[in-house]
Amino acid sequence: MDLATLRRDPLTALTLIALVPRLLAAFFSAGYFAHDDHFLVIEAARSWVDEADYNAWLPWNQGPDATPSGHSFVYVGLHYLLFRALAAMGANDPEVNMVLVRLLHALWSLVAVRTGYRIALRLGGERVAWNTGLWLALFYFMPFLAVRNLVEVVSIPLLMRAAWELLREERPGARAVLMAGVWAGLAINIRFQTIFFAAGPGLVLLAQRRWAHLLRYGAGVLLPLVVLQGGIDLFIWGRPFAEMTEYVRYNLDNTTTYFDQPWYNYLLLLAGMLLPPFSLAVLFGLFRRPRPWSVWLPVILFLAAHSWFPNKQERFLLPIVPLVLVLGLTSWEAFRAGSAWWQARPGLWRGVMRFTWALNLLLLVPITFTYSKRSRVEAMLALREGPPVHGFVVDDTVEHEPPWMPLYYLGRWEVTQIPHADAAEDLAGLIAGLPADRRPDAVLFIGREDLDARKARMTALLGPLEGVTVAEPGLVDRVVHWLNPVNRNETITVMRTARH
Repeated sequence: MDLATLRRDPLTALTLIALVPRLLAAFFSAGYFAHDDHFLVIEAARSWVDEADYNAWLPWNQGPDATPSGHSFVYVGLHYLLFRALAAMGANDPEVNMVLVRLLHALWSLVAVRTGYRIALRLGGERVAWNTGLWLALFYFMPFLAVRNLVEVVSIPLLMRAAWELLREERPGARAVLMAGVWAGLAINIRFQTIFFAAGPGLVLLAQRRWAHLLRYGAGVLLPLVVLQGGIDLFIWGRPFAEMTEYVRYNLDNTTTYFDQPWYNYLLLLAGMLLPPFSLAVLFGLFRRPRPWSVWLPVILFLAAHSWFPNKQERFLLPIVPLVLVLGLTSWEAFRAGSAWWQARPGLWRGVMRFTWALNLLLLVPITFTYSKRSRVEAMLALREGPPVHGFVVDDTVEHEPPWMPLYYLGRWEVTQIPHADAAEDLAGLIAGLPADRRPDAVLFIGREDLDARKARMTALLGPLEGVTVAEPGLVDRVVHWLNPVNRNETITVMRTARH
């Protein structure tokens, strides 16, 4: 495809522009971003393939008082099917398989870029749509997050498709309304909280008294929920929606267990992550023009519900960030085009855009290549080589927060993992109570502080130790630690017992 063709087909051009950093991230941005995108997806799915049930989510592995975990099995189930197919073909290398997983997610994320362009074209015209599409393709955090296993990010293309069905025609017909509901229902299957978004179009149709469309939309939402969420839970638990009801119960009982942030926290997050002063223009546009109602209200309802709920984690807001960008930027450009003040100062906005793009590209390059949680992954890969380990101690007696290690990269689920946070605890008694074939024969020392003294304590307990490797954190991890030492900079010293 030549340049002339690309100029005539901006959607294809944007797709190719978006694909490049996502492919780079798929191959070079290894590791995982947060606890949930690895341990609640990859670790669970691969352990099921190995008949281990790492998280003990399945009722037949819990005993007589089996209780749902409150997690949707749809997304993790897709990974289970993928890993099972790969295992059947003899493909069991964890790093190679994760490259494939990231590639599939990279391709899936292109749906959001293409759909976002179409929405912006409908709302703002070709020039605005092109600029909006470039942001969706190249915003500094998007390629990195696009290849992660975050349900918040995986649900984005589904919400974008739901929004497009409601906007592709001046007054959406029966099929469009039904399909909007189906896309929204699929998103709920991936991320339960997107139900707040899904409620928005229903409320608009209710206010408009379009009863037939309201029923069609509701049927569309329910269809994938009943078939997937209800069907899977019926098969596993003997009753439909067991995981969803447990999720609701757990969150109502733990509203402030993890975080308790003020209501305006997510507004500050949007202002920061979308890069001020550009972000301020986007937010101004979002709240200036509450149109189109069928898409604007779902976004605001999602934002309001999450702002009201005390437990606020940054990733919770990710499902609506692209739509915030599309709605806000198209509205802002319409305002700027009609503002005599801004039209008299065209150089000011050009300066804002140049500054924002320069900062964005400065962040895009290192983040796209970020090897997240590198030291934890490489520590497990190092233990994967050589004789199988029976167990290991994670010694973090300095900061007293031993991380949970990703056994997926070790390739074994039966090993004993002992978090050791306090030097005064009776670690010897704990180990003595384990069967001989489950006792630790490796140690992971988190951090370099007091390393000699910690090695001496472990040697006295386990016998002579031999060094395996020193797993260093990635570049971005080191920079973040340098900017704020509160963020951990995990150097992991891996050692085995000499009698392995």
